[in-house]
Amino acid sequence: MTNTKIVDDKQDIDLSSSPVPKKKKKILLGLDLGTLESCIISKLSKPGSTNHEGIVVPTVVGYPDEGILAGILPGNAEMLHGQNALDNELHLRLTYPLGDGVIQDLAGTTSFLHNLREQVDPGNSSEALCVIGIPAVADEKAKADLRKAALEAFDGILLIPEPFLAALGMRDEGRLEDADYQDPVSNSLFIDIGAGTTDFCIVQGYFPKADDLFSIPFAGNEVDVILDQLIRESYSDANLPISMVRSFKEDHSYCGEPEAGVRVKIPVEGKPRKIEIGKQVGEACNRLLDEMMGTFSEVIASASPQSVFSLLKNVILTGGGSRIRNIDQELQSRLVGEGYEDPEVRLSQKDFSPLVAIGGLKVAKAARNDQWIRD
Repeated sequence: MTNTKIVDDKQDIDLSSSPVPKKKKKILLGLDLGTLESCIISKLSKPGSTNHEGIVVPTVVGYPDEGILAGILPGNAEMLHGQNALDNELHLRLTYPLGDGVIQDLAGTTSFLHNLREQVDPGNSSEALCVIGIPAVADEKAKADLRKAALEAFDGILLIPEPFLAALGMRDEGRLEDADYQDPVSNSLFIDIGAGTTDFCIVQGYFPKADDLFSIPFAGNEVDVILDQLIRESYSDANLPISMVRSFKEDHSYCGEPEAGVRVKIPVEGKPRKIEIGKQVGEACNRLLDEMMGTFSEVIASASPQSVFSLLKNVILTGGGSRIRNIDQELQSRLVGEGYEDPEVRLSQKDFSPLVAIGGLKVAKAARNDQWIRD
């Protein structure tokens, strides 16, 4: 074999001995960056299976308390993330870096995204391209902040409205030829009830335009605050952390007529006490339904006349708020009461948590190389 040399007046470069850099493997990702919980997926399941290769992580970071001794925190870390942060909260100042789906702590969000990247791509050995769900009507500042944080962690990103990704994630491509299959991407109204916002999106087979998107800053977090207030009004000696109130809501939430029989244990001056909160839970959850109804009428009024009747037969609830018992039935009943003809409201599926991330990964697989935002 003949060695090749390039010779100039400064140096000889022997190409036969120069290492050829290896091309990085490409990894495609879908990410639902939620206010309380995030999901990242790197591989879709086989048709008919729901075993997607992804992880669900609490969207929380922990800053060590001042003066913490060496050896107390794992690896003496300067910041912990997700469940690791929650497990060590005694020695940390916990922060949820997103509020209402929007970045509140840029450094914390950036570090959290780096940690997610490390979990799916150890050592950052691949070129990681990630589609990230954003709130339906995120403003330019919110998009700019997310773009800045995400590009610190990933090599390329796309920002797509969350409800559209949820519809795409729910879609079963293997059944599109079935005559009785109701395609959620064809003509549907997706309502994504998260922790920070409730997002409405008219999905009609294309990426939604601004006119197809609506959002209200009233969702799970506001239900927690209302429930906390109602409990304090009924039990003046109750002084509960919002995390405990949230757990009561998650365990006992419902919509509809007041129900009794919900008894929970709380600490009062360090002693256990059982209180009845059935009425309070129902009232707090019904307030969410009130807010949704006000926006629903605005959304339907904006839809094209030729699509309205079929759109009303394909109203789909997703997100954490969709787990509230009877919320689909109560919303449908209210719509009938308001004069809408034969509306049909259903839940996306039992395990809604990966839908936005699945939809993101589907978009990632279809994206052209020149569509990725890289700087």
